[in-house]
Amino acid sequence: MNFKLIPPDDLHACWPAVKRGLERVLTVGKEYWLPEDIYAHIRLNRAQLYLGFADDRYLGFFLTESKREPYTNQPYMNVWVLYAEPTEGENHAGVAQFVAETMAYIDGLAATLGVKRIKMAGRDGWRRYLKGYFE
Repeated sequence: MNFKLIPPDDLHACWPAVKRGLERVLTVGKEYWLPEDIYAHIRLNRAQLYLGFADDRYLGFFLTESKREPYTNQPYMNVWVLYAEPTEGENHAGVAQFVAETMAYIDGLAATLGVKRIKMAGRDGWRRYLKGYFE
């Protein structure tokens, strides 16, 4: 699996696929953002968008932000959104594989950036699946 950081100036080309994923997230989650909020954050370089591919097939994306703890001022990486395209098969094995490889990539990215903490928010199912990343 390959991940590609999308430069803010290249966002327009991949935005239709990303927006579809964001809209799907909104239908099943309790999110308090709009796709336009995310678009603006990426364009202003306040968030980073990574697309995931296997061979040349698009599998999903994740969005990160660099933040600081309010009292200690320690940096951390916030995974704002993680989206995997729906797959067929038993228990959506393709989604599970995408998420596992994505989290391994995010762990490596955080280490490369010198960030010791990764935070996420999400539904209860993700909280159980990705223990250790949620507050």
